[in-house]
Amino acid sequence: MRACDRKKVLVVGAGPGGLYAAYTAARRGHEVILCEKEDKVGGILKSEQALPFKHEMFELSGTYKILAEKAGVEIRLNTEVTPKEKPYALIIAAGSSPLVPPIPGLHGGNVIVVNNYYKEKDKVTDDVVVFGGGLAGCECAIHLGMEGKRVHLVEMRDMLAPDANVRHRPLLLKEIDKYVTVHTGYKGLEVTAEGIWCENAAGDKVLVPGTSVICALGQRSRTDVVEALMDTAPYVRVIGDASRVSTITNAVYWGYHAALDI
Repeated sequence: MRACDRKKVLVVGAGPGGLYAAYTAARRGHEVILCEKEDKVGGILKSEQALPFKHEMFELSGTYKILAEKAGVEIRLNTEVTPKEKPYALIIAAGSSPLVPPIPGLHGGNVIVVNNYYKEKDKVTDDVVVFGGGLAGCECAIHLGMEGKRVHLVEMRDMLAPDANVRHRPLLLKEIDKYVTVHTGYKGLEVTAEGIWCENAAGDKVLVPGTSVICALGQRSRTDVVEALMDTAPYVRVIGDASRVSTITNAVYWGYHAALDI
């Protein structure tokens, strides 16, 4: 598994894919530096720590950090990578950012982006609208319902959590039925202090009530980071959400193989 020649490898982003890529590259004998712009590793996994039934997923990032450090990876927190770095190999695992479309009121004080719920959960009132019915929105809605809050979920599509694991999804939907009032086929028009004004399938304008709103409308790749760094090393690979918004499993798999190719 060890490489023939020791090379300098720079990994951008300490989410699960970046951590595993750095760990794999170090095990192969390379000099590996892992840079993370925030003050903690974990990437999107940090958002899982507020959900008790997802806490083990959050802990995965701590495990990968320990493995990387024991393998010899130098981890630099609060560090953004610039094109001035001169590695032989660059693995871009910069992740994704929340999708917050220009819907009126969506930047209001009663709105919390689902990625930041773990930092702002004390702001959530007893009447909540979760805006977005993908996996992240559904899991957050279930958690809030388990806490005893009155939870409505708004989703423009006719189905919930199409991005969930095929085995996991039926169990997820059963929990949704227990804890959440669901509004599928609803297009969000405006967020107010009273909830979200929506257009339903019949074209009627209706208010889905809630004094707090969780924005869970998906993620988009950090293409700005990719474009800035793409041609700054002889070997460049883009992995995880930075390449295509996908699953944690895929991010780790791509990171492993990107490191194996160096």
